[in-house]
Amino acid sequence: MDDIHQPPGQEAFWHLLYRFLWPFPYFRDVTRGSLLERQQNYRYNRRMGTHLPRFMLKWACLTLFFFALGCLCEELLEIVLPAACCYVTSTWTLTIFVQLTVAWLWLQRFPELH
Repeated sequence: MDDIHQPPGQEAFWHLLYRFLWPFPYFRDVTRGSLLERQQNYRYNRRMGTHLPRFMLKWACLTLFFFALGCLCEELLEIVLPAACCYVTSTWTLTIFVQLTVAWLWLQRFPELH
């Protein structure tokens, strides 16, 4: 699947899904650069932190979806392997949700790190 064959102005579905679900590229690294650059990057991250609750909601919904799908496979359909895969996936999505929650709380709690 090449992006070469995409009409101009359209993104591939996988790229749109990535941008919809994965918030980390929208933030800057605050561990590199001069003191002024680190301060500016932290302030930028604090401003961008207002978008984290939306990403948290998306990952919480994914967690609930995969957990419910696992329960459906296990209880109603009585198939164990797909249920286990759904439970593992819901655990992974829960991990991302926890990371986003900690990042959001950190950015709310510490207004000026530097």
